[in-house]
Amino acid sequence: MNIVTYLRVSSEQQANKELSIPAQREALFKYAEEKGWTVVEEYIDEAKSAKTDARPEFQRMIAAAQKSDKGFQMILVHKFDRFSRSRADHVIYKALLKKQGVIVTSASEPTEPDTPHGVLLEGMLEVISEFYNVNLRHETLKGMRENAVQGYHCGGRAPFGYRRKREGVKVTYCLGPNEEVGIVRTIFELAAEGWGGKRIMRELNRMGAGGRRWTPSTVLSILSNQAYRGYRIWNKKCIVEGTRNAEVEWIVVKEAHPAIIDDKLWNAAQSVLELRRPTKFK
Repeated sequence: MNIVTYLRVSSEQQANKELSIPAQREALFKYAEEKGWTVVEEYIDEAKSAKTDARPEFQRMIAAAQKSDKGFQMILVHKFDRFSRSRADHVIYKALLKKQGVIVTSASEPTEPDTPHGVLLEGMLEVISEFYNVNLRHETLKGMRENAVQGYHCGGRAPFGYRRKREGVKVTYCLGPNEEVGIVRTIFELAAEGWGGKRIMRELNRMGAGGRRWTPSTVLSILSNQAYRGYRIWNKKCIVEGTRNAEVEWIVVKEAHPAIIDDKLWNAAQSVLELRRPTKFK
C-alpha cells in the first residue's frame, strides 16, 4: 500500500524531543516498514497549532488526496492529535478523505476504523485530544489572569519608554533610556497644553526625537496608554475571540511599575484629548 505521512509540531512543542519532527519521522517510517507500506510523500507543518486547519502542508495534503491520480490510500500520523486537535475537523476531513478512498491511521494509537469498536476508540482519542487542548487553554488563561492580578507582564512588547525586566520567573517593566522617558513626558506635556497629534508629531520629527519617524497614530497610542501612569491593564480583549471586553472585565493594577507621568499630567492631557476627539487630532 502507498501512503503519505503527516508530521506536525507546534511552537510550544519544538523543544519536546519525543514530539520533534525527527522523532515522529523515525516512528512513522519504522511503523510503515513493519506493515510493508511504501511512503510516497511526506508533509510537515512546523510551529503550527492543530487547533485550526489553517496549516499550509495540511491543506496541501488534503488537496492532493482529492486528486484522481493521488497515488496513495492512507495518511499516517504519529498520534491523532498531530492530524488535528479539533473534533469537528477530525469529522469533516476524515469524511472527506473517506470519500476519496483515503483513511487516516496513527502509528502509536492503532485502531480498526472499519469496525464499530475501532470507530468508538478513535472517536474517544479525538475527544480526549480536544479536551486536552481546551483544558490547556483554560489553565493558561487562568495562569495569565493570576499573573495580571499580581501586576506582572502577560506577553507582548514593552511600551516605548520602558523595557521588560525579569523578576525570577515573572516579567515587569522598568524605565528605558532617559531620552525615551523624556520624549514620553514631552508628548503628554504638549498634549496638556492643547497641542494636537499632528502638531506634536511635527515637533518630534523636527527634533529627531528617538531617531524615528513619528505619526499622529503613534502619538495617540502613547497618550492613551495608561502604562505611562504606572497602571497594568489586562483582559481588554477576549484572547479567544479577539473581541473587546467590557471595562468591568478588565484587570487594572495601579503602581505595577515605575510611572513616567503622574495622575495630574495624565488627567490634564486626557481632558484636552476629550475636547479634541471629534476633530481627530487636527
